[in-house]
Amino acid sequence: MAAPSVRVDEMGKSMGGWKDKGGKAAKFEVSGSTYRCWKPEVSPTPTGGIFVSIRIDHLRGIFASDDHASLDVTFDKDGNIVSARSSIALQGKKVTSDLIEGTGKLGASLVGLELAAKVGTEMVSSLSAKILRENIKEPGRVSYPAVMQHQYNLLCLAVTMPGADIEKKDDDNTEKEERKSVPLKIAPLKK
Repeated sequence: MAAPSVRVDEMGKSMGGWKDKGGKAAKFEVSGSTYRCWKPEVSPTPTGGIFVSIRIDHLRGIFASDDHASLDVTFDKDGNIVSARSSIALQGKKVTSDLIEGTGKLGASLVGLELAAKVGTEMVSSLSAKILRENIKEPGRVSYPAVMQHQYNLLCLAVTMPGADIEKKDDDNTEKEERKSVPLKIAPLKK
């Protein structure tokens, strides 16, 4: 059985495309602050899954050094979340979320996107709580956990299993055929 893969191009499109740093990153804004997401680095795991690492920078401007964050997510051979962790380096301070695992009590009855949502929420909650303890008030830094959550969501949506694209294309064709066979009738507005 083949391992899951990451549709890197689709992930990039949702951020405006991999147009920064020679096609290696995407630049975007959130709440007036600018961030750069680097293309994901994907490695196979011994159990047939994948480990994905993403770097996200908070671009603070010419006279301030940038902040750096990482998002590390492991997927099993079926494309389900095994674990997730995020960390942010803010000028000498490193804030790291707890390692959130998709097994045990947390993931006992969840799979797929439900499990991904639960793990992502727990990871960002852990990171947000630790950032609050550091008494960080700069808007771009306060928004960092939300940016991490957004990147995590984009990653989870971009992970696919081999053959899933073929099935999706077949489903898309069926839907298009059905739409062609059922004409839409619109009555003109009566005054």
